[in-house]
Amino acid sequence: MQIQRLFAGLNLRCRFLVLDRPDVSDDGQTYVQIRLNDDLTMVVEYREGGPDSHYRAEVPLPAEQGGDELVTPVLLGWAFRREGWRGALPWVRWDVERERPWEKYPD
Repeated sequence: MQIQRLFAGLNLRCRFLVLDRPDVSDDGQTYVQIRLNDDLTMVVEYREGGPDSHYRAEVPLPAEQGGDELVTPVLLGWAFRREGWRGALPWVRWDVERERPWEKYPD
């Protein structure tokens, strides 16, 4: 499956995977994404609408140590709109004040 191949291709040079649904027209406000951390653990986010529907979850295991077994059902469940995919990870609301990802990259 193409989604699984894309996920398997993440590495420290290619850290992000972003999936959107082409059948949803909402200016890019519906997506799921993965960020690979330096220690090969992952952060998974999904958003389904405005800022109040943006969530994140930490995956404390690298893919080869079981992280893939946590993330793959989320990606496939989200992509194919399967019931229960949100239950695979402990989601918290994404907080712009706490996250501030742009501060890691000074001008």
